[in-house]
Amino acid sequence: IGNPIDDLFSSIEIKIIVDYVRSGGGLLLLSEYGSDHLQKTNINDISGKFGISFEKNIVKEINKTNQNCSSILHIQDFVKHPLTKSVREIKIGGACSLVLSKEAKSLLNTNENSWPEIFNNSTEQWVKEEEEQKQIIAAYSEFGRGKIVTFGDIDIFTTVSNIGLNSMDNKKLVQNIITWLIEPSKEPKVMSFILNQLGDLQYEIRETNKVINNLIETMTILEKRISYIEENTQLFPDSTNLENSSEEESLQE
Repeated sequence: IGNPIDDLFSSIEIKIIVDYVRSGGGLLLLSEYGSDHLQKTNINDISGKFGISFEKNIVKEINKTNQNCSSILHIQDFVKHPLTKSVREIKIGGACSLVLSKEAKSLLNTNENSWPEIFNNSTEQWVKEEEEQKQIIAAYSEFGRGKIVTFGDIDIFTTVSNIGLNSMDNKKLVQNIITWLIEPSKEPKVMSFILNQLGDLQYEIRETNKVINNLIETMTILEKRISYIEENTQLFPDSTNLENSSEEESLQE
């Protein structure tokens, strides 16, 4: 799914995509700088199901080949994984950063001399968001029997000369991604996913039980109070009648 612009996924479409991955499908999710905010879409509603969020920023860096601020990212350090096999150096341009949770893992990180900038609508300029530090711009995860790879940039999959498929080892990385996505997940990892899902379900059940118990306690207290009021009304029925008759007499006078 490649960076839809001015288009939203429905809840039914999102469920179909998640079920597809869970049953063994491979999913490649691509965003761009500014992510959903600038692209006017809701791809985060899909990626969030897998513990990945595209941030509404653009990542910039200063490196040896470019002493000025640049959105072209030069990456040379890679995690050890089949996705990065034989990949030594790549270039990516105009990427947003990612935030990970659940089982999601970082695939590509920028160097320490990088930072995110957010677009200011009033000034129509990119504003530095935080100090220099490594930024995650690509991630991967395994979900059920399927797999997911996410990129904060789409240009690496194009023929753009300096940041596309033909730049450095970009093509090798893309080939690795396709190969990894179509390979079936190993059974132990599938079992681990199932156990994690069961653990999450047990936690949700416990929390639901707490809410139900609180409701039962509240209902019990209300029943006791209602019973108390009814008993007092039965014990002193005449007091109410006397009060009513006194009011009637005063009105007649």
